[in-house]
Amino acid sequence: MLERIHEYLRDKLEYPAEAKDTDYKTAVKFAEKTDFAAKLVKHILGFANSGVGYIIIGYKEQPDRSLAPDPDITDEIAASYEVTRLCQHVEKYLVGQDRIEIKVYKEEFGGVRYPIISIARFHEYPFVCTKDYVSPTTGEAILESGQIYIRTEGARTLIVKSPSEWRQLIKECIKARQEIEAKRPTEGGEEEGARAEEVPLEVKKPVSIEKGPKALAKAEEAEKQFAAWVKNENDNAINEIKSAGFTEGFFNFVIQVPNGLGQIDSATLLEIAEKSECHKTGWPIGVVLTKPEYKPLPLADGIRAVLNTGDGFDYWALNNRGHFFFVRSHQEDASHAQELAKESKFLWFDIAIWRISEIISYTSNLCTELNLKQNDKIKLTLSYEGLKGRELAVANRLRLFPRHRKCGEDEYKKDLELKVADIMSKLKDHVYQIAIGLFGLFDFFKPDKAIVDSIIDEFLNSRL
Repeated sequence: MLERIHEYLRDKLEYPAEAKDTDYKTAVKFAEKTDFAAKLVKHILGFANSGVGYIIIGYKEQPDRSLAPDPDITDEIAASYEVTRLCQHVEKYLVGQDRIEIKVYKEEFGGVRYPIISIARFHEYPFVCTKDYVSPTTGEAILESGQIYIRTEGARTLIVKSPSEWRQLIKECIKARQEIEAKRPTEGGEEEGARAEEVPLEVKKPVSIEKGPKALAKAEEAEKQFAAWVKNENDNAINEIKSAGFTEGFFNFVIQVPNGLGQIDSATLLEIAEKSECHKTGWPIGVVLTKPEYKPLPLADGIRAVLNTGDGFDYWALNNRGHFFFVRSHQEDASHAQELAKESKFLWFDIAIWRISEIISYTSNLCTELNLKQNDKIKLTLSYEGLKGRELAVANRLRLFPRHRKCGEDEYKKDLELKVADIMSKLKDHVYQIAIGLFGLFDFFKPDKAIVDSIIDEFLNSRL
């Protein structure tokens, strides 16, 4: 997982481009009580209130507005970006609030180390700046007490003022609320469901879903088109994954959203895909990269990305009607994992639970970005292939786990129909429902729900 984090960050260094979740700064040594440090705080607040973000130190804008490594970057500058010192400085502007989750990576590229600041989204409430900073040289008010900063789609950090900026902030609050609800025990059933219904998810005008007898013929035709699209993507994915040499199996999931959303253009689909990512692992499901061989391509019926890293394989497609298709090779078959496994083939119990949790979280994010109503229902189909002969094990060697449970079936498939309001509020129930079916193929193994819930909590609490 750590290697994939580094690969993701190296991609940002090799193919620099400012975006909603990425900003680049020149090679400046970090020092408190400077304009640069104040601007850094402003961007950190903006990213934290907008989902996730990365600030990369050591790149300079060129005359043609492209970005290139700053020749002034040194190890001394890189060393000045120390996470404790940075956090303490940011907290001076957040009196009485939660701590911002910040990590600092020192990523090497071209023989040079670049500091990369990773910022996680707020847990429950957006961050409000509590202290002014006015530049002593220019008089510019860089930070204003009482203001909320966000990062926009245009890669700008602004004070929340316009209706669109408030809508963006509200959507992030909703996502945070959904994650909190997902962490709560759901054995109470009715109470949790009622609580989930209260979340006002329609922050944009909801799409109109056609209903009534006249829609029957359209619905049947839409079903046929959906089935044909899934078959086409599945055939393409199988072709690609086998051509790439990944023949030991994969997991796959398909999200079918309600009919009647209307046709979505490619540029909007790309934006939806970027916003639907869950930034909780080093290599998110449906990751959108800018590297030419990895970036999504527009098609007549949507967008598609094929990512072959040599050690793993992803294939995903987002249909212009909002449906999503995804295939990934088994992480357990990566070369570094096989060196440890020697002759055995595994399915990692803990990683499988993380992935299932991420699949459902991604589904929730996609529904939010498509502006589906809370009462709308979606269909999620999850399948595994290449299971036969695999042994159930754990990736975390510190976790106690019974061994020698092997799978006699080669495939597992689970179909779920989920109400949008219940996707995250009942996340743990959904994950466990899938898990007991999958793991039951390994010599009738039934995991304890408390253990599964604890691993889901690890996923939900993860921030990158």
